[in-house]
Amino acid sequence: MKTVLLVFLLLPTCRLNAGDINAKIRGMAAAAGMKNASWGLSVKDAATGKTVVERNPQLNLVPASIMKVFVTAAALEKLGPEGTFATRLYYDGAISDGFLNGNIYIKGGGDPSLGSRLISGAVPIEEVFKGWTAAIRAGGINVINGAVVADETAFESVQPGSWAWEDIGNYYAAPPSALTVNDGLYTLYLKPSAEVGGDAVVLRTEPYIDDLRFENHIKTGPAGSGDNSYIYAFPGQYQAVLRGFIPQGGPEFAIKGALPDTALFAAQSFGYYLTKAGINANKKPRKGTAPAGLKLLAETVSVPLRNIVRVANKHSFNLYAELLLRQLGGGSPEAGLAAVRSYLAANGVEVSELELSDACGLSTRDTAKAASFTDLLRAVSKKKYFPDFYDSLVSPGDPEASGHLRNMGKGTALEKNLRSKSGSLAGVRSYTGYLKTKKGRTLVFTSIVNNYSLPGASLDSMHETLLLELYNSR
Repeated sequence: MKTVLLVFLLLPTCRLNAGDINAKIRGMAAAAGMKNASWGLSVKDAATGKTVVERNPQLNLVPASIMKVFVTAAALEKLGPEGTFATRLYYDGAISDGFLNGNIYIKGGGDPSLGSRLISGAVPIEEVFKGWTAAIRAGGINVINGAVVADETAFESVQPGSWAWEDIGNYYAAPPSALTVNDGLYTLYLKPSAEVGGDAVVLRTEPYIDDLRFENHIKTGPAGSGDNSYIYAFPGQYQAVLRGFIPQGGPEFAIKGALPDTALFAAQSFGYYLTKAGINANKKPRKGTAPAGLKLLAETVSVPLRNIVRVANKHSFNLYAELLLRQLGGGSPEAGLAAVRSYLAANGVEVSELELSDACGLSTRDTAKAASFTDLLRAVSKKKYFPDFYDSLVSPGDPEASGHLRNMGKGTALEKNLRSKSGSLAGVRSYTGYLKTKKGRTLVFTSIVNNYSLPGASLDSMHETLLLELYNSR
């Protein structure tokens, strides 16, 4: 079987008919590490809808992160590429001689870009705080006889219960909050041991987080072994457990964790900023619900939705997908999933067996058919927002992208003709997107593989070869 795989990978690109491609796909499916896997494949002509090639296109499979194309496309249609979200600063009580006898409220509107370091055009959180501080001064407030209060009640800020325990506490499983800042994450710096197997030492976090403590069990692996560490902590928990390995070499190594409570962190951070600016609050920052009758001090509007979608897809950023889902559902994740299902059905996708547990694909309870993704992407190709959606997908060698997909097809004919989104979980690899062929046709494709046992890089190579053959043959 290894010989079959090797032959497939070394095949030259050439003109193929459908029979040739089907034969190659049968060989791919019979290869070592694939023969006992479940594989759904669907390739269609974007213009006509005609099937080019398929294998088990109706098989229900765990799709991983290609789930994000469902919610990002739905958001572009329902909210518009120019759609924005607002975070508002209010106060209650009365102002007298520079004293506010009340609280300052930060009311979140579910803006993923607030203080983001990833999204183009997002204003750094220090600049946001600077503007809010100026608004407080302009309102005649010099002292706050109250607290800075974070209000995240616009959303149900809970994580899906089906996410794996080992993921919770890591940045890619950050809890979605209507008041999200700093991309919901912090960076933890550790010092590797000089010896393989030695203890790594916790150095610091950036930014600093009040009361966050670590029970550290991280060891040092060989140089070049990469990040094999995990942060274990439930949302709202400030005692985190560190396990795994970081590579030897270098004075420090950085890993990323999920902020335990991003809304509270926002209130604390702004409270500290105000103190440095000479405006003191005599009560500790906290979370709470803003009462009626507040007075508006400032409004911070997000970047356009297209900028958020671009990072959600190119970086496969789970938090953004979950926040957009709640936008679609008026704050409720359940209503958001229902809105996504309705959107898919309205665009010709069969949803009777579709199982949606989250927006980002981190849950293994999500199941979908390869044909569902292909059918949706074909429908999106005819929408006004298609250019924004298309540009949010990854091209070979894409400098904006992260992950394994950015190198697939680099240096080949795919480089200027492929846009795709990938997904990966343990035993799951998926790909969906658009391919412009040598003859100028646009193909829409989806491939989902579950329970494979060959290396993920080999699966990438096999799909690169398949896409190159489709490029040359159509």
